[in-house]
Amino acid sequence: MSNIGLIFNGVWSHYALATAPKYRDSYRLLYVHDLNAAAVQDLAALVIPFQSNQAVLTEKKEIIYDFLRAGKKVFVEGDSRTSWLPAQWEDRPVNNYWWVTDPNNPPVADTDFSHPVYQGLTPRQACWHTHGVYTSVPAAAAIIQTNAAGDVITWQTHEFGGTLLATTLDPIVEHGVQQITHLDNYVDRLTEWLGGVRPAPGRMTIDAAAYGAGAQV
Repeated sequence: MSNIGLIFNGVWSHYALATAPKYRDSYRLLYVHDLNAAAVQDLAALVIPFQSNQAVLTEKKEIIYDFLRAGKKVFVEGDSRTSWLPAQWEDRPVNNYWWVTDPNNPPVADTDFSHPVYQGLTPRQACWHTHGVYTSVPAAAAIIQTNAAGDVITWQTHEFGGTLLATTLDPIVEHGVQQITHLDNYVDRLTEWLGGVRPAPGRMTIDAAAYGAGAQV
């Protein structure tokens, strides 16, 4: 039974990952406007992906913090322009061609590879591109990744009772898009950390039936 809630507002890449044969036993799509305490009570973790509806999440932020206070996990990726997170996010240009023009200078300069999500990853598997930086984070937060200027890319805090992991990477969206071929490495570890079960090895595939392809009419 899926025990990771993937908050969803109609973005197709979110849907693609959650319905993929490799991940559909782990992730449950939760429409953001239907987010309430009952919808998350039996889950172990929540994922808030890049391209989420930040305005609605701000309105419903107490549901997220109550979830953390219950000792559970929340993973936030990509940008976060609103005030519901206890951190300051700032936009930066997205460099998604660095491995061609400057392969020895990735957007992430330092990674704490002792974190369960990053254990066993290569530097390339731990970074593809970033969406901005965090210029301030909670005082007690652990810094997991930084860029060459020392700006925070990934951080984690336990101050709300559970574990809040935030990053300006966008593994859920990019894996759903299927343009970056090495993201099974990251997303498999992330999924195991969030829900306790490592997905089957191998590449993610798209289930055509989830889109109505091949249906008899």
